[in-house]
Amino acid sequence: MLLVIATYYWARLLTGVWFAFTNAMISVRNGSKKMFLPRFFVMFALSGTVVAIVTEIINSYVYNAFIVPGIQGLMTDYQIGIEVGFKFFCDSVAFILPVILFAKILGEKLQIAATVYFMYVIIDRLCINLAVDAVSYLIILVIVIIVAGLISRQDLNYVVEHTDLIEWGPVLHYQLGMFFLLEALYEAYYIFPGIENGVFDLHSLWLNSIAIISFIFFVRFSSLNIRNAKVQGEKLKYMEELQESEREIIQTLAEISEAKSGETGQHVRRVAEYSTLLAKEYGLSNEEVMQIKIASMMHDVGKLLVPREIIEKPGALSKEEYGIMQLHTNYGNDILSNSKGEVIAMARQIAYQHHERWDGKGYPDGISGDEISIYAQIVSVADVYDALTSRRSYKGPWDREKAKNEIIAQRGVQFAPAVVDVFVNCFDKIQEIQDTYID
Repeated sequence: MLLVIATYYWARLLTGVWFAFTNAMISVRNGSKKMFLPRFFVMFALSGTVVAIVTEIINSYVYNAFIVPGIQGLMTDYQIGIEVGFKFFCDSVAFILPVILFAKILGEKLQIAATVYFMYVIIDRLCINLAVDAVSYLIILVIVIIVAGLISRQDLNYVVEHTDLIEWGPVLHYQLGMFFLLEALYEAYYIFPGIENGVFDLHSLWLNSIAIISFIFFVRFSSLNIRNAKVQGEKLKYMEELQESEREIIQTLAEISEAKSGETGQHVRRVAEYSTLLAKEYGLSNEEVMQIKIASMMHDVGKLLVPREIIEKPGALSKEEYGIMQLHTNYGNDILSNSKGEVIAMARQIAYQHHERWDGKGYPDGISGDEISIYAQIVSVADVYDALTSRRSYKGPWDREKAKNEIIAQRGVQFAPAVVDVFVNCFDKIQEIQDTYID
């Protein structure tokens, strides 16, 4: 039986070997080389060609044994329609489990693995449609590999290195459409008795032309998708460079502000680390967590415009002096108002609102509750805790537990309850940060 299969399907089995070798190499690129042979044989068993051959053999047996006896009384056209529908359905669902297993072995997302898998299935289906025998299948396969390789050689290198930038969904959908089209073209040999598979005539030329043109469009569509990914990658790189410039500007301003304010050397860094931790534990997105680490450094940038004698005054501020000090939130808003970018926008919100209170008794606008930006709510807790536990010109540092209890006492009064709860839950990590950035 196996000899018959090898004799009849040998050319298609080479496609399975190609699939198995390529993907076994990929699957062990970061692992043990000893796993290559086991994975090669597993990949071969899961390959689209092996699955298709096994499905074809099983379909033929099931159809002849169980379906043919029940439809013998029907007209020939109906019998052909049932046979084609049965084969079409079986061929369509036969790849579901192999694709899932292939994704697990490859260690890739299902969508990516399915896209890779169906690329080989489509090539096999194209060769079946165009070939008249095993030798011509092999010749066509070699031609397709060479042509596709020449067209997308650089694209393949890019895909391997930038899988996260590729829109895999559209490519997979297009592949499935291509697969069903090639399957329908192949089934045409069953539907139309005048068309004989393996015989070159006008009918087969027409079907082959449709297959070739569709495949060319498929290759070009994949290339276009990759080209779009490259453009998107360039945009992301530009944005990363822009954000890095923003970070450098913010860090410089923060250091200047820190020097002007007379605050302890590590205050800005600790507030940034506290805010990052609180934002992460609160459940903000990874992007927001990264941004708040930088933006929080700017919370007191407005103090650059407050007279030094007020900032460094050793005693209590007069009512007039306190009013001037409060203006640092407005100054911070003004300083950052003419800059663009997500990080700067977040920094502006924080600088303007980090002295607002949950009960509405803060400044500059006296807003309350969730009218206050969540970023400002987080930085407010981080800033006050660090101010309490740090030495200032007008006071000594508080004990950590005393400062913690003060934050808890202000839950729902000065600070957002949810942020205080997060602060309490990760207080051990807060103290670790304090120990790391000691003045």
